[in-house]
Order: sequence, then C-alpha cells, then structure tokens
Amino acid sequence: MMALAALPHQCTTALKEWATVLEAMGRGEQLVLIRKGGLIEPGSGFELASSAFVFYPTFEHQAVNYLRPTYRRYFDEAVKRRAPEGRVQIDLAGLAVSSVGTRDPDVIERLSAFHVYNQEFKMQRLKWQPDQPLAIVVVRVFRLAPRILDVVPRYAGCKSWVDLDAAVSLEGAQPVMDDAAFQQRLHALSPLLP
Repeated sequence: MMALAALPHQCTTALKEWATVLEAMGRGEQLVLIRKGGLIEPGSGFELASSAFVFYPTFEHQAVNYLRPTYRRYFDEAVKRRAPEGRVQIDLAGLAVSSVGTRDPDVIERLSAFHVYNQEFKMQRLKWQPDQPLAIVVVRVFRLAPRILDVVPRYAGCKSWVDLDAAVSLEGAQPVMDDAAFQQRLHALSPLLP
C-alpha cells in the first residue's frame, strides 16, 4: 500500500481546470488529469507547479462534446454552482500522487475508467501542439469549505496555474474518497500508466 502525503495547512497555488471535470473529481469519478498546458504558457508543455494546490474552476474552452454522454450532466451542475460574475468559488484541493509524460496515443482510452473524456477529446489533445507530450497526473482530491474569491485580471487567460492573492486554508479538508477506496482505485490505475 502506497503511503499518502498530507496537504499543507494553506495554499496560494491554484490549478485551472474545467468546472465540469471538477464536478466529476469532487465525486471521485475522475482520478487523472490529462494536460498539455495553457495557450500562453512558455516551455514544453504542462508542468506541476506544486504537488499541492487548490482547483480554480474555469468555463473557458470547456466543451461538453469532449465528455462521454454519462458525464455531460455535470456541465449543467457546474453552471448552477458557478460563482457570480467577477468571482470564483474554490472548494476543492488536489494533491498530485504521480505525474508522467507520454506520447502514447492509446493512454487516454486505456485510462478511461479514471476520467470523463471521450474519443473526440483524445483526438483534440493529440493534435494540439503535437510536439508536446501529454501529462498524466494522478490526483487525490479533497473537499474544502467553500471560499469565494474576487477574480483579478492576472488570473485570466489560458494558463494552467495562478498564484492567488491570498492563501486558501486547507484546514479541515476532507478526501472525496477514504484512504481504502483511494488505494483500491490507485492499485487498479497504476499498471495502466505509461
């Protein structure tokens, strides 16, 4: 059994992710992030800025047609929970358990039990910036007491990471899956990773 790391007491690092995907992650239905990086990020693709972070829900570039039909209902749920214009609600934190880069075109399909994406998403990910590898990040997700933050201009744009103006407390964070359930899913997932 893999020892699981603990969250810090607070965090200013936020990872931007589709709000619909966060709905699935908050229910323990998605354990992996499949990333290539934001449009305005320098370098060679997605990199972990921190192993512990809060999730910053986004609606930009979110496409229901990239989700398998079973999970499309999460789009409407995400819209209902959306913070008022000019604000963002932070209520999930993540702890990266592992991260690996790959150019294997079959990895998205192989990991389908651990994410909500469909074949169209796979094709789009592989075509966009084909010289960059896919980053597969296994994440343990924690539910936080909701915190509403003002959106400041520097949070905007197609980038993966933002440094928040104020730290978000991670005290009292509860894992969306208990240790045994998470370990069981991780045990099933690990042999499928590249």
